[in-house]
Amino acid sequence: MTIPTVAIDSQIANIRQIVRDCPPVTLRRAYMRMLREWCQQTQWLRETVTASTVANTPSYTLTVDSGFDVMGVRALMLTDQAGNVRQLPAADPTDVMQWNPNEVPDLPRRYAYLPEGSFELYPTPSAVYAMSLVVIVAPQETSATPPSTPLIKYSNDIEAGALSYLLSIPGQPWTDKRSASEYARQFQAGVAMGKAEAQRGYNTGPVIARGRPFVTGGFVR
Repeated sequence: MTIPTVAIDSQIANIRQIVRDCPPVTLRRAYMRMLREWCQQTQWLRETVTASTVANTPSYTLTVDSGFDVMGVRALMLTDQAGNVRQLPAADPTDVMQWNPNEVPDLPRRYAYLPEGSFELYPTPSAVYAMSLVVIVAPQETSATPPSTPLIKYSNDIEAGALSYLLSIPGQPWTDKRSASEYARQFQAGVAMGKAEAQRGYNTGPVIARGRPFVTGGFVR
């Protein structure tokens, strides 16, 4: 899956009106810095990655679209050659330390994210399985093409984050600490809303009942 993006200059026009003397390169970096921060805090932006296991190989490196970094793995699904599907539960970091290194290769039952951008399966796969992963991502600060999907709802909040950063820079013609604090509060409100939406699975309103699993079916052991 490819993450849709937009040109950054189309997103910073409103910011430029407020900090007129700010160099364009500083504007762009501030915007991407705060968009990245929003994505890191909310875990809202995700990408689906497909790959395959290698027999007797437990560790794998994730590759996502250029201009993005991996922040974590939200879900992992395995499919065998017969089409049987299994969703693996994640492991807490403490659980990984308790994995038995002498476990015989078999059908993996768990996975664990390894910072940054890798993950490990347990036990080690004994065969080739198709993998589908939901990966949490964030744009790189140096990117010139921000992802467009978060901006549909949260463009004003991300602009506020960029302004809070720019207006708090000391000794500049546009420095305004009071306004910076106000924009920072708006940005944090946008973070809270984005985090809540991601936790609800992007559904509107509170979740009353347990949601459906990522996939249905499973291996019979």
